[in-house]
Amino acid sequence: MVTIPTIAEIKADILADIESSDTTSSLLPVSVWDILATAMAGAQYLLYKMGLWLYNQIFTLTMDEDALTNRAAEFGIVQTPAVIWQGTGTATGTDGTIIAAGKICTIDSLAYEVTAPATISGGSIAVTLQSLEAGDIVNRNNLDELTWSTPQIGLDSICTIASTTQTGEDEESFTDFKTRILNRQRNKPQGGAIPDFNQWATEVAGIAENFTFRPAPGFVNCFPLTDDDDPANRIPSGAKLTEVADYINDDTRYPFGRPAIVIAFTELNFDVDFTNLTPDNATVRASIETATENYIYARRPQQFEDEPNPINLISAGEITAEAVAAGAINITVTLKNAGGGDITDTGYELDDSELSVPRTLSWV
Repeated sequence: MVTIPTIAEIKADILADIESSDTTSSLLPVSVWDILATAMAGAQYLLYKMGLWLYNQIFTLTMDEDALTNRAAEFGIVQTPAVIWQGTGTATGTDGTIIAAGKICTIDSLAYEVTAPATISGGSIAVTLQSLEAGDIVNRNNLDELTWSTPQIGLDSICTIASTTQTGEDEESFTDFKTRILNRQRNKPQGGAIPDFNQWATEVAGIAENFTFRPAPGFVNCFPLTDDDDPANRIPSGAKLTEVADYINDDTRYPFGRPAIVIAFTELNFDVDFTNLTPDNATVRASIETATENYIYARRPQQFEDEPNPINLISAGEITAEAVAAGAINITVTLKNAGGGDITDTGYELDDSELSVPRTLSWV
């Protein structure tokens, strides 16, 4: 790590150099040399700052946003922009009522517009909607009730969300953008090797991880995960899986052969019983529960046989180590499957399509 000296340190060095050049006299506390050294130190400090900035632009890890954008352009990578929400809603009212394109409905100060005209028949009609803003905040759930912003004769005031065809996504963060470029540098394209599929999948907005497996010659299965901070929302929606599949299988990427299949992971529930805890208090219990949940959520299938530190094993022994790190002096851990059966000391190895989820943590 490069450390820039302070102005006071630079000034002291300058004065020391001046004094050492004339051994017959010493500098007074306040002199023209002191004033000159102060000015020179300020200028040198700015040069240090400029030099450090230039040094940081050499490496992807320390680049600023402008330099990182230029580095990404060398690889044909762009920062993923924010994405609007698209879906359908059910409008009700009098038959023959026309809902014009561009008509606005709102909820929680967020606006959505009709993208194609529709005419009510049989008391209702499905209307296509899209958000006026982009980002995760505009996403809607089925049965959400939106209110038409302007009344219309023959049209009821509520439009109910029926489906989502495209989820809204925030702009890719600077950190995620940098990580993607680093991954591209560390994993050069190999004409359709596993790292290529992982790279392509994470280029889709909202996808942070991907695991690729080849169950048989010519077959490719991809299992993406979202960038949501809540692990409960890490499995992409059906619409997002389709979006990833379309992106990967585009002719400009997937080189040849059968299209890659993009599949949702299967999440397996695990129960954990804790006994014989010392010290036994609410603070230690809470720390152990948090550590255990983080451990179980973090498990991943083993993608390569030679992975140096695979994390596909879930075991009572590893959970015990997590508990000790969280403050336990003594503890007994029993790992169980969702059916309540004990899992042996050797633990459970996740299959290619499996992720683990903590279900019930019990103190017995």
